[in-house]
Amino acid sequence: MKRVFFGIVAACSALTWQAKAGAAVKDVTVAVRGTKMHLRLYPGSGRTILLESGSGLGADTWNDVAPLIAKRTGATVISYDRAGMGSSEGLDTVYDVHDEISRIHAALHALKRDQSLTLVGHSYGGYLIQLYANLYPGDVEGLVYVDANTVKGIDGIGGAETLAAGRIKANDVPEPTPYQRSNLRLSRALVATQEMMRRYPPVCAVPVTVITAGKQWPDTPAAVVEGWRSGHAELVRMTGGRAVVADGAGHMLHKDRPDIVVDEVARVFGAGAGRAAMPGIVGLPCGKGHSGDETAN
Repeated sequence: MKRVFFGIVAACSALTWQAKAGAAVKDVTVAVRGTKMHLRLYPGSGRTILLESGSGLGADTWNDVAPLIAKRTGATVISYDRAGMGSSEGLDTVYDVHDEISRIHAALHALKRDQSLTLVGHSYGGYLIQLYANLYPGDVEGLVYVDANTVKGIDGIGGAETLAAGRIKANDVPEPTPYQRSNLRLSRALVATQEMMRRYPPVCAVPVTVITAGKQWPDTPAAVVEGWRSGHAELVRMTGGRAVVADGAGHMLHKDRPDIVVDEVARVFGAGAGRAAMPGIVGLPCGKGHSGDETAN
């Protein structure tokens, strides 16, 4: 089992800032361990909100809602492209979710934005914010899960192996694009990622909101939908967090109901000021077997 802290070597001497004309946004390129990562910053205060995209998505998926979050909270809001997505360079190594977290941590550190973080994760990004908070708990003040992956939820829709098989089939072509190579890299490791996430339960002592899409999935058995949603209910139970159902929203919840996402991010951002996460204990809800201030909702 890999330890909490990785040796992070960030070659961050080269930062390329390009301000978009007429917009309070900066596109940034940070060299992280030999490859270039693209981040999009909406400058604000000393506290930071990091937006983690779902699999197959990049910084652009947040383009509509990120400025609204920045305006509402006054925070610096950051979205980014993971390796091989958007404007970030790809990787040929075997995907490892710990490495994924160490890379974004290194990039945030290079930008001096790795503390006082509120983490927002959509879909696969839910795994990433949960792992980040476990690995760097002292830097995290709150979390918002946006129709997010959970271990129980993925098990409930047939398991990681079933989910990965469809994605691999869709992207495993003779001459894959960089986008397809990135999807293949992540999908081929999805079973390992799922098993790794079993070791990292939700964190405690910071505010948490779990937003679930309210729209019924088309052509999907009710048992599968309930399997997905059961993971969200478990997440609320484990953290003592706030459960929100986004009526009329599908899985792309941040696009269908940006108002709810903005409201909940602002709530968690406000409530989390000055807090620090505590790593969870597998199988134990916050407040059961922990020490200190375990719940903050």
